[in-house]
Amino acid sequence: MSIKKLLFFIIFLLTIFLLYIFGLDYAFGKYRQYLFSLIKIPDIKTLNDSKTITLKIYSKDNNIIFEKYMSYGDTISVEEDFKEFDVFYERYVEMKGEDPIKSKLWGDFYGQLKGIYFEYFFKDALKNEFYKRLNEKYKPSELYEAIFNNFVFSNGIKGVNGYSLYLFSKKFSELHFKEKVFLALAALENINDPEDSYGKIFDDSSLISRSGRKIFINHPQTLVKYPDYLDGVFGELDDLDLNFKEKSYEIFTNLDEKKYADFTRLLRDSLKGFKGVEASLVLIDYQNKKTVLTIGTINDDYGRNRALKVKREVGSIFKPVTYLTAFQRGIRPSFVLEDKPYEFKEGNFIYRPKNYKDFYMGKTNIRNGLIYSLNNLTIKLAEKAGLNNVAYMANRIGFKDIKPFYAMPLGSIPQTPFDVAYAYSTLANYGKKCEMKFIDSVVADDGSVVQPNNECKRVADEKSVYQTLYLMKKVVSSGTARGKGLIKGTAGKTGTTNDSKDVWFAAIFPPYVAVLWVGYDNFKSLGDDASGGKIAAPIMAEIERKLLPGVTNIQFKVPEGIRMVKVVKGEDKLFDSGCGSFYYEMLNKNNLPDVCIADSLNVATKED
Repeated sequence: MSIKKLLFFIIFLLTIFLLYIFGLDYAFGKYRQYLFSLIKIPDIKTLNDSKTITLKIYSKDNNIIFEKYMSYGDTISVEEDFKEFDVFYERYVEMKGEDPIKSKLWGDFYGQLKGIYFEYFFKDALKNEFYKRLNEKYKPSELYEAIFNNFVFSNGIKGVNGYSLYLFSKKFSELHFKEKVFLALAALENINDPEDSYGKIFDDSSLISRSGRKIFINHPQTLVKYPDYLDGVFGELDDLDLNFKEKSYEIFTNLDEKKYADFTRLLRDSLKGFKGVEASLVLIDYQNKKTVLTIGTINDDYGRNRALKVKREVGSIFKPVTYLTAFQRGIRPSFVLEDKPYEFKEGNFIYRPKNYKDFYMGKTNIRNGLIYSLNNLTIKLAEKAGLNNVAYMANRIGFKDIKPFYAMPLGSIPQTPFDVAYAYSTLANYGKKCEMKFIDSVVADDGSVVQPNNECKRVADEKSVYQTLYLMKKVVSSGTARGKGLIKGTAGKTGTTNDSKDVWFAAIFPPYVAVLWVGYDNFKSLGDDASGGKIAAPIMAEIERKLLPGVTNIQFKVPEGIRMVKVVKGEDKLFDSGCGSFYYEMLNKNNLPDVCIADSLNVATKED
């Protein structure tokens, strides 16, 4: 015999004895008292610490461009969020014939009394006492509130508020009465998947709410606008230490929606003669370290982000890197090389590049290689400066994964338009490499603010960068972009790949860097005569004038130590009277060439 049964047997014998000594009523009263002492009303409370976590992203104008629920949760207060509860409760009990929650609690307790002698004779008294104590400890609303908050639905969402957000895209407090009844019944009837049992719950909801109103499922949809810009935002979010499991965040970006719309329309209008063509534009405010927009398609094809993810060969817009490298290694813009067809041996392969339209300048100052985009001269200069050094510089200023080979200086390297714009922003900042942020600030639901890192690092010599910028200004005034309507003083570079499969234009006009790419996704040629100067540069001119209305001349600050000097055309010599033709060059005062010595054969002096 177990100790428990032995104890009850002793109590039973004692009861018989008391019956004999004191009488039946007294004995039964004592035994009932004992049974009442066993009543324990359970502690019922909300055990739901889940949170509704959201991620919201805004443009610079505070318009929401992305919204997503990361998790569904939070608890409700029946008093505040279910003001119709008393009506619900009355009708629910009427429908069930009793309060099923209280009944279950009583059943759980009474089940524990099995095996106690004669408990059956006291069942009604025990039930009345149990209900009395339960009603003293809890109001119906308190009992039901705990159930509403603690119930776990089939997809792991805890509580009716979280499931309300998931099912109806609204908080529980925002639902109409019938919708509230629908969720309340699911929790009370232990239905984990209300959608799967929609018909049954709907019928009972109609009975209790006494309404024929329909209940529409409306799962929340993730709001996504400007996905070609959002890719950059998410890339930066990955680098931030944010806890999306515990906190909601609001992300404030630098996206200018009006400029995005205006320039998308401009690109479409400008390129309507090229059926099915695509284009990408990246605009950076390099002075304030902000990415203003990234347009990845002009045909609403957001499945391919041509601004941030699709890489295309960049062509001659890579050439400034070679000249920057040469200048930083002491080779002056006035240095002379011969522009002619060369053969370059790379392993067992002989590389024979051609200049555009087979135009060669012969012996000339190397500056002309950048201004007129001379392929052979540029590769020869890269060879002299060191292909490894050119690749190193390219990676330093912002190009990605550049390896040295002979076609590299001509831009036979795939990059995204953003990669190009990022590298050009380093040139615009005179050799300081700064993160060009998509995100302005991040605010958590606890009020804490995260500011992205906007530190800059010098990666190139200021004077060498300026000398490169000066020649890029000449590209616009007298080189491959001349006569295209760009504002005077703009620093730019055209780019065209083999067979005109890609045309580019990159421009620096304070405070902006802008990079435009045009091409077909299937690498179809844009035309035999297509080039960055003919297609991309005129579009950039319109963009530039919309950004800087009324500006007629762009100025770049000249670094200390740079002097404008007269240089003999075709010679690496400072001009002196009687030395023939000259032009003006920006040279480092600590790296000036010798002065030319005139002889009696020189023709009259003139400026070129």
